[in-house]
Amino acid sequence: MKGAFETALVMMFGMMFMGMGMDYLKVVVMNNQARLLAENSLAILEHQNRYDASVQVLLDQNKDYCASCILMIEPHLDYVGRYRVIVNYPIELKHINYHTMAKLELLSRPLS
Repeated sequence: MKGAFETALVMMFGMMFMGMGMDYLKVVVMNNQARLLAENSLAILEHQNRYDASVQVLLDQNKDYCASCILMIEPHLDYVGRYRVIVNYPIELKHINYHTMAKLELLSRPLS
């Protein structure tokens, strides 16, 4: 009886920590996907050395890296000729009922 109780207790706490670990792993994976989207979008923007409709088509094809991310590109107000690449992505920790949006922001080189 004592062994069964101890085993049930260990399994209950073990599964709880395993669930928490899986939630934290999802956050790390989502962060990596968002960074990959942002860095690839910035590389496309800098490689083309402009931002117009044809570059936007290339950036739209790039969204496969992170399906739940929101990509925005806007000119920087302080630095003329530079663009801000902004990626918003969700973070969820279900075991503590925490839901928020994280923001990743990169700055391009001056484009001509």
